[in-house]
Amino acid sequence: MARLYLCLLLVLCCIDSLAQRRLVVVDMDLLVPVAGANVVSRQGVQTTDSMGVVYVAKDSKTITISHVNYESLILNLNKEEGDTIYMLSKLLNLQEVLVLGKGKLPDYRELNKGFQLDKTEAQLVGADPSKAASFDLGKVISALIPKKWRPGYKKAQRKKRLKEILEEY
Repeated sequence: MARLYLCLLLVLCCIDSLAQRRLVVVDMDLLVPVAGANVVSRQGVQTTDSMGVVYVAKDSKTITISHVNYESLILNLNKEEGDTIYMLSKLLNLQEVLVLGKGKLPDYRELNKGFQLDKTEAQLVGADPSKAASFDLGKVISALIPKKWRPGYKKAQRKKRLKEILEEY
């Protein structure tokens, strides 16, 4: 019987030494959990989960909590304190960014035309299935080359401009 009491006493002592304290790290302004905060205690470094929860040893007296977006904290843990820790967010002074575009986006509809079949080609494909994967490489290449570099582009632009001038006259 004495052995039973001794074993029970040892088990209770071990359970008390394994006891941990549950802490929840929360944003002070938004009252949302802070995920990924590093909690440094005497036992090592732990990280809060997606709900802001971390477990530290009950005998930890001082912990340090840090996060990229929040001010670091050094806390003295008392048994009377609550389990919620509020963190103050860092004020990041981001300046306005202006994004400017240059030119137009390429029109990929022209590129798709190289992969489409003409009426006669579609009829041939119906008769010969081996032609189903064919496409016009010339149309694909011409779609990739900017219009300014194509032959006859300057002549067409000059003609268009002269036509506009004559209409205004």
